Amino acid sequence: MARGADHISDLPEGVLHHILSLLPAHDAVRTCVLAQSWRHHWRFTPAVRLAGCTGWAGGVYTFGPFVDGLLLARRGGAPLDSCDFDLDLDIDLDLGQYDVPKMERRVNSWIRRALRRQIQELRFEVTTTPRRLPLTLEDRPLASEHLTRLELMGVRGNARVLDFSCCPALVDLKMEECDVASLEMRSPSLKHLRIRYCLFYSNYRTGLSFPSLVSFEFATNIGRVPVLESMPSLETAKVRYDHSYDDRCDNGRLDDCGDASCYGCYYYYGPYDYNCVFLEGLTKATDLKLSAYPDMYVFNRDLEWCSAFSKLKTLVLRRWFVSADLGAVIWFLCHAPLLEKLTLKPSKVSNDLMKMEGSYKPLEQPIAARHLQIVEIKCKDVDEIVLKIVEVLNATGIPQEKIRIQCSGS
Repeated sequence: MARGADHISDLPEGVLHHILSLLPAHDAVRTCVLAQSWRHHWRFTPAVRLAGCTGWAGGVYTFGPFVDGLLLARRGGAPLDSCDFDLDLDIDLDLGQYDVPKMERRVNSWIRRALRRQIQELRFEVTTTPRRLPLTLEDRPLASEHLTRLELMGVRGNARVLDFSCCPALVDLKMEECDVASLEMRSPSLKHLRIRYCLFYSNYRTGLSFPSLVSFEFATNIGRVPVLESMPSLETAKVRYDHSYDDRCDNGRLDDCGDASCYGCYYYYGPYDYNCVFLEGLTKATDLKLSAYPDMYVFNRDLEWCSAFSKLKTLVLRRWFVSADLGAVIWFLCHAPLLEKLTLKPSKVSNDLMKMEGSYKPLEQPIAARHLQIVEIKCKDVDEIVLKIVEVLNATGIPQEKIRIQCSGS
């Protein structure tokens, strides 16, 4: 092999374009100076990765025109399969000098241009420093007949943006650190949905309508618990609530305290016409994980109205089930006839909470799930709560040999 020979240029054009699509867009464009034959390769990459802003010399003043020019150069050219925007903005340095609405209009125009390129995958992430400032998406639907996968991070969307009906091919949606400023989110085609670290507003419940959903992850979100509509095709669901939710009683109750001034209980029964808020939408799942703190009353409240989990085979309950005399555990044993494996991860709670009456009233003679093969109790130590769980399980007809306790402590 001759020293200095250019063998990369001998590769098929499709391979070269794929290699360039793995680079950040500004590096891909720089390859135009390598040789005459490389002058236009960057225009034909199947994917564009636009990263930066703060890291650019001149910040948004130089990055913005570069993106404008790049998207313009792709117009009428080779098909673009995917587009990845990863923007970091310094609010004081960039947006302090730059008109925020003007910047938002420019960024929104990038999204529209990318969609007009008939892309199948779009990832749009905005990170702001030194404080969080979600970028507002303009008041119009994200319309595309070709988009199949969408990731949004660090943006705010209203009802028109979050109605994905204008994307009939969309099957995968991921949202992180977004503001959900809408009474409803919907998509008739979506199959996989992940919503994490998002803000749901406190003065209403957002309805989630995704009838074709197969997998659902809803974790560590803030605000009111949304209303889940029926998801008949659902297979797996993972739901986790940490500390930042509004559905907790200010007076320490696990149900409605009756105090008109209690902000947490304001939406316990209304004002909307619904019975089950959240759990009903999960009833068709075969694999379910539920985690919340015991004072998050929605799950306990839903057990009064919820249908049976007729397909459920594996269930993981974390924290919230320890209240109300373990009524939630008994409820699932009675209303999940195909349940095969139950995993319980209890948390430490006060004695007062263990004694309080919750929303669900356990049956006098509960019947354990007939297909149940094993119950795992994962805890730090065998304490009073674990012993009570074992006692309740035995009382429902589950033999001791089906109960396995795993301790992480000494």
